[in-house]
Amino acid sequence: MQNDLKALEQRWGMALQSASFGVWDLDPIAHQVHYSPEWKKMLGYPHDDAPDSTSVWRSRVHPDDLEPMKAALDAHLQGQTPAYSAEFRLRTAAGAYRWMLSRGRVVQRDEAGRALRVVGTLTDLTDRRELEALRAEHERTMATQKAKDEFLSRMSHELRTPLNAVLGFAQLLRGQLGQADLATQRRQLVHIEQAGWQLLSMVNDVLDLTRAETGQLGLQLQAVPLAPAWAEACCAQAALADERGLAVHTAELPAGAQVWADAERLQQVLGQLLHNALKHNRNGGSVHLSASLEAGSPPRWRLRLQDTGPGIPAAQMPHLFEPFNRLGRATNRSAGGASPEGVGLGLALSRWLVQQMGGEIELASVEGQGTTVQLLLPAAP
Repeated sequence: MQNDLKALEQRWGMALQSASFGVWDLDPIAHQVHYSPEWKKMLGYPHDDAPDSTSVWRSRVHPDDLEPMKAALDAHLQGQTPAYSAEFRLRTAAGAYRWMLSRGRVVQRDEAGRALRVVGTLTDLTDRRELEALRAEHERTMATQKAKDEFLSRMSHELRTPLNAVLGFAQLLRGQLGQADLATQRRQLVHIEQAGWQLLSMVNDVLDLTRAETGQLGLQLQAVPLAPAWAEACCAQAALADERGLAVHTAELPAGAQVWADAERLQQVLGQLLHNALKHNRNGGSVHLSASLEAGSPPRWRLRLQDTGPGIPAAQMPHLFEPFNRLGRATNRSAGGASPEGVGLGLALSRWLVQQMGGEIELASVEGQGTTVQLLLPAAP
């Protein structure tokens, strides 16, 4: 029997060594724990480096991982979970940290249900974690490259459209000098000017988004009256509303309504949201603006912008704020709608600006019924 036990012990020791994990045996009442030699060897500690105390072991757990690890162990000791399992970082003898997977189970309880003995294993996960990190970094790099390729493709396409308009009408003007009537030449100049403004808007959006991502787009927050800001946005988009036969209805805004914002960037956001509501609306449709003050700390103004457009399909809603994503509008045109333009930066940039001003943008849409955009900003006295 002794020979059998010795052989079994040898096989168990070899199994532990080949499996590269350590074994621990915890006495939660006495706060003592016994570690197998493999346990300490994995971390570079000698077999007799310190007393088998739980306080010594826990002092080597990374501070960020200690509380979650203890919570998982306590939950099992109290019988709330069938087994204990936790991943955390342990400090090695050299001072570095390695990721470990610790798993165990209560093997003995007293009559009151208190855990008297817990046995478990410790497995080194560092290599796997590093491999997962490398894989994730590779995926991020590939995603970045894909986004860059898509951006270059879209930008080249979108820039060609207004550039072709500029060149085409410029050639017509050159060929008709002294022959065409003045009204025709003026219409052609208007097309050239519109294409030029479209190009400038695209370039500005790209530059703003780049500066935002690199932290170089600074904002100057101050109390900004809402009514004048909205009136200016409506004035800037009046030509588009007239061209499409759209009506813009505004509920009365309180004279003292003010928000904490960057005046120029708030104007940019309001103009972008109104432009979207008009551009993707139905000919002859309408846009309604209303505002309400919400109590809170701090109180906030909620602006609601509702349009009567075709709405956004539910499948596209999760992609609303993705840069360069035009939600299929590059190839699909809403019924009776205007030709799509831009590279899909407006909403992404608007949300970033609003967040920097301490607010948020919410968007809801029902296909076939229209879209509602809500802009929430901190109220200013």
